[in-house]
Amino acid sequence: MESKEQHLIRHYLILFTLYLFLAGCAHQIGTKTTLYDDWKPRLAAQQSWQAQGKLAFISPDERQSANLNWQQDEKQNKLVLTTFIGTRILSLKQTRTGAVLDYDDKTYTDTNAALLLKRLTGFDLPVDNAADWLKGTLISQTLKVDELDRAQQVIWYDNSNKKWQITYSNYKQQSGFWVPGNVTLKHQQIKIKIQLYNWQFN
Repeated sequence: MESKEQHLIRHYLILFTLYLFLAGCAHQIGTKTTLYDDWKPRLAAQQSWQAQGKLAFISPDERQSANLNWQQDEKQNKLVLTTFIGTRILSLKQTRTGAVLDYDDKTYTDTNAALLLKRLTGFDLPVDNAADWLKGTLISQTLKVDELDRAQQVIWYDNSNKKWQITYSNYKQQSGFWVPGNVTLKHQQIKIKIQLYNWQFN
C-alpha cells in the first residue's frame, strides 16, 4: 500500500508534469507567427529589411560564390559580400544621390550602382531594384504565382533593359509574410543563385 509520503510525491510529480506541458503549449502558441491576410502588399511596402544567405554567380567563364548580407532602409540599400571564412569581398552602398563601392582596398563612386558593380567586379546583378525582386513582390503580366499568391516565376527587365528570368522557391513564413528561401536569376548565359536563410523586418 502506498504511504502518505509516496502519495504526495506522486501528486507533485503529476502537477509538475502538467505544468511543463502547459508551459510548453503556451510557448508554442506565443512564438507562432500569424500570417497577415494582406501579407503581399504589406511586404511590398516594407522599406526596412535585411536578408542573409549565400550567392553563387555562374557564367561560361567562371563560377564564384560568397556569403551575402543585404539590407535596406529608407536612406540606403547596402550589399556586403564576404568569403566563407568572413573576409569581406566588397561592400556596395546605394543612396538617392549615388553609389559607393569598397572593393580591393579602394573606394569607387558612380551614379548607377549596378553599372559600378559590373564594371569593377564583373558581377551582373540588378541591385537597383532589389527591394522588389528579392522579396518576390514584382508586378508583371508575366508573373506566375502558386495557390497562395507567392511568386514562382517572372520575366522582368531591369533599369538597363536587360531581360531576367527569375524563379522563386522554398518559401517560409517570417514576421507575418511569406518570403522566398531561394531566388534564381538568369540573363543570357549568366545565372545567379541566391539562398536566403534569414530575413529580418523593422
